[in-house]
Amino acid sequence: MQAKEFCKLIEERKEELFTLLSDLVKINSESFGSHGNEAECAKYIYNMCKDLGFECDMYSPLELEGFSEHYDYLDGRSLENRYNTVARYKGEEDIDEVMIMSHTDTVGIGDLVNWEKDPLSGEISDGRVYGRGSSDDKYGLAAAIFIMKLLKEQGFTPKKNLLFAAYSDEEYGGSHGAMAAVMKYPCNRIVSMDCKEDEIWHCGSGGGEVKYFFHVDRPVDSAKKAALAIPVVIECMEKFAKNRYEELENNRFYKGTIIPKTSVRYMGVKAGNNGMDLDRGEVHFVFYTDKQKEEIFQEFDALHKEIAERLLPLGIIGDGFKMQTRFFHYVWCEPDSEDVLLMQQSAKEVTGKEPNICGSCLSDLSVISKHGSSKAFAFGQGRGFEKEGGAHQPNEFIECDKLVEFTKTIATYILKVLG
Repeated sequence: MQAKEFCKLIEERKEELFTLLSDLVKINSESFGSHGNEAECAKYIYNMCKDLGFECDMYSPLELEGFSEHYDYLDGRSLENRYNTVARYKGEEDIDEVMIMSHTDTVGIGDLVNWEKDPLSGEISDGRVYGRGSSDDKYGLAAAIFIMKLLKEQGFTPKKNLLFAAYSDEEYGGSHGAMAAVMKYPCNRIVSMDCKEDEIWHCGSGGGEVKYFFHVDRPVDSAKKAALAIPVVIECMEKFAKNRYEELENNRFYKGTIIPKTSVRYMGVKAGNNGMDLDRGEVHFVFYTDKQKEEIFQEFDALHKEIAERLLPLGIIGDGFKMQTRFFHYVWCEPDSEDVLLMQQSAKEVTGKEPNICGSCLSDLSVISKHGSSKAFAFGQGRGFEKEGGAHQPNEFIECDKLVEFTKTIATYILKVLG
C-alpha cells in the first residue's frame, strides 16, 4: 500500500478521527497518582479494537508475574483496576515488530471555574478538539485506532505484527502501565506517542520529583519557626543544582538547550498546613540528570547531613529527602539512528517540515527504552505545558490540522516499516 494514497484516505475521512478523539475525551480517565479512573477508557478501547477484528488483551500491570517485586516497581499506585489494553494487528510473519503506544490517563480536571469549555465535552469547534486529555495523550489513542481501522478496511496485511498499547498510570510519575506493556509484549521497535509537538525525543533525562521534609523540635503555635528552614534548604540545594547544570551542559544531547538551566526547579515550599502541622514543612523540587540513581542518592545523603547540621541550631530537625515519583532513568538512542530518521523523513513527506530531534524531560521513554527496546523513541503532537490550552492546562485542546498531520506521519512510518 502506498503511503500517499493512504494519507489521502485519512484526509477524506478525518471527521471520523475528530469524532473518535471527542468520544475518548468524554470518558473521564483522571489520574490522582495513588489511584486513577482509566478502567472505562481501557474497556472502551478494548471493545472497539475487538470489534475491528484485532487480537486484544486487557490487564492490570499487577497481573504480570513478579511485577510488584520488580526493582523498578513504585509502591502506592493502586494498580488493581488501572488496566492496559493491547491490540495486535497480525502480519505475514507472526513476529511482534512495531508497538505504537499512548497513555489513557489524564491529569485532574481541577477547578471548573478555570474552564471556558466543558473539560469532558470533547467539543469540536474552531478547528480544535477541546477537553482534558485531548493534547495529552488521547490524540495518540485516536490516531492509532483510526490508522488500524483504515488499514484493516483496505485489506492491508503488514509484513510483521503491529501492536497498539493503550496504557495506564503515566501521570504523576507512575509509568507502571508503560513498563508492563513493553515487558509483556516485547517488540523490536517502539514509538511512544506522548511527546511535544513537532519534536522527536531520542533521549530522556533521568531524575524525578523530590521533597525535603523538616519539623520543629517542640510544639509551636505558629508556622514561623518551621519556615526558617526553607532558605537554609534552598541555599544548600544550590550545590545540587550546580552539579545538575554542569553535567547536562556537558552532555552532548542537552548542551545548549533549555534543560541544563532548568535542571532543578522548585515546585513549592511550605511551612504549616492551613492551621495544622504548624511545626512541619517541606521543600518540593524536580530535577533532571544523566546520573544513575545510586549516585544521586549518595548526593542526597551528603546534602541531608549538611542541611540537618545547619538546621539543628535553629531548633529544627531535618527529616531527609523522599522521592515523590519514580526515579526516571537516563536513556537514549543515537539521534541519527535508522528509526528516528525514518520518522523524521515520514514527517517531512507529510508536512514538508522536519521535526526537531532532541532530548526530553521526564517521560515514560525512561522505562520504555530500559525495559522495552533500545530503539525506542517518542514522537507526538502534544501542545506544550507553557501554551494556553496546552497539556495540563484549563481549556486543553489540539488543533485538528495538527492531529491529521500527526496521524498521516505515524501511518507513513508504519507503512515504511511494515508495508
